[in-house]
Amino acid sequence: MAELAAFLVSDSAAYINGEMVAIDGGQHLRTSGAEDLLAWGPDDWARARAGRGG
Repeated sequence: MAELAAFLVSDSAAYINGEMVAIDGGQHLRTSGAEDLLAWGPDDWARARAGRGG
């Protein structure tokens, strides 16, 4: 966390505002639901497309 804090107070981070930084070793990516899409087959994708009108 010290490295993040040092970066955020540096001139290099002057353009960053209103950002939430997750420091969890990537755990948020595991629970985002995105990994479920990797298991989808053609029928799943076709249903999803049909459900949004396309």
